[in-house]
Amino acid sequence: MRTKHVYVALLDVGELLPFSVKERKKLPELIKEQERARKELVKFIDILEKEYREKIFYMGMDVIEAKTYERFIFEESGFFEVMTGAPLAMNAHFIDEKKAKKFCSALKKTLSKILPKNRISRMLINSIEVNTEKDQSLTYERWDRIKSIKRIVK
Repeated sequence: MRTKHVYVALLDVGELLPFSVKERKKLPELIKEQERARKELVKFIDILEKEYREKIFYMGMDVIEAKTYERFIFEESGFFEVMTGAPLAMNAHFIDEKKAKKFCSALKKTLSKILPKNRISRMLINSIEVNTEKDQSLTYERWDRIKSIKRIVK
């Protein structure tokens, strides 16, 4: 079977993105935090859609192993998922490298518009690149390890 997988990934270790869901101890506070983050995600997707110049459709939300995923599909090809728990992770998947490069550029422009103008934001934006199936992707296991390290450091 032939496969071709091109993707753009982002891991917000510094928790800069406004739609990252911060942990809360009490359920009412968590629900309020999720609602706040959802509104910010909608704003982000609206800007991203304009920069990408292609419609982005909401596919729904999934909860897998206590991780919340918001999923989107692009009008022409590819899909995009956002794991909203801190540290927030994004992955956009394509079969066409040209589409991945176009998305990567749009994502960087969008982040430049919504993030503070500082070195940390620039580092995050500059870390975004197009990868192929030959590169190491962001797996659930890697995300869990990073989250565990962050808890120890705090």
